[in-house]
Amino acid sequence: MPNPSTAAEHLVIEARQVSKHLPAGVAELRKAFADLSLDVHRGHRLALFSANAYEARALLDCLSGIERPDQGSVLHHGSVSWPVGSNQAFHNKLSGYMNARFAAEIYSPPGKVEDDLRLIQEVSGADDRLFHQPLGSWHSSMQKTLRLAVSLAFDFDVLAVGKIGNWDHRELHPESTRIRTLFEERIDGRTLIMAAPGQQKLALDYCDMGLAIVDGRLVYQGDPEICLELIKEEKQRTKDELRDEYNARLARLKDNDEGAEEYDD
Repeated sequence: MPNPSTAAEHLVIEARQVSKHLPAGVAELRKAFADLSLDVHRGHRLALFSANAYEARALLDCLSGIERPDQGSVLHHGSVSWPVGSNQAFHNKLSGYMNARFAAEIYSPPGKVEDDLRLIQEVSGADDRLFHQPLGSWHSSMQKTLRLAVSLAFDFDVLAVGKIGNWDHRELHPESTRIRTLFEERIDGRTLIMAAPGQQKLALDYCDMGLAIVDGRLVYQGDPEICLELIKEEKQRTKDELRDEYNARLARLKDNDEGAEEYDD
């Protein structure tokens, strides 16, 4: 049995009875998750699965600290990244270099700003001319790659991963390989938390633990493959319910039409 004090030392995130609701229209809210408690330890590689993508992403936002839960508490025992792939505060009128430098001035260790800027430029694939052009003039795919390069340029105890676009981690293309190499360096010996919706292959390839959230509740914690199957079953159940509801509504309308015709006769 592990020593409790040793386990506590390895705890990097602890969430206690957290709940979160998100806007769903004018004066309306929808539940993302409720009364959820979770311990994340150093070295965990955790994938968050949910039938509705906003549930997993809302939980990731709260665990990473960019959003506060409506109820409960989230404590960090180490540095936690912002969700990789999320919309960082990049300014289109500033050059790629200046946007990257702004992040490096905050997150780079003393004396490493220039090294990290060179790394960002290399991973982004931007040449010197483009790197110093306003970000708004970049092709959208290059903008996404730069944002991803900035997200992965710095060391954190916990790497949080939102929805990563513009990267197929299984490709052998040099750009994909550069990003994959950096990504694997950032999670080596550290903790990884990933929102799985929309990137299940990435989650299954890199995570060895999973959480399945259904209707805002944690229904399973364990094998990521089982989490994925549970979510697929939930999606199919919801689809079947919607189909049955639709067919029942059509049947009622048909009965009403037939009744109106008999009345007219």
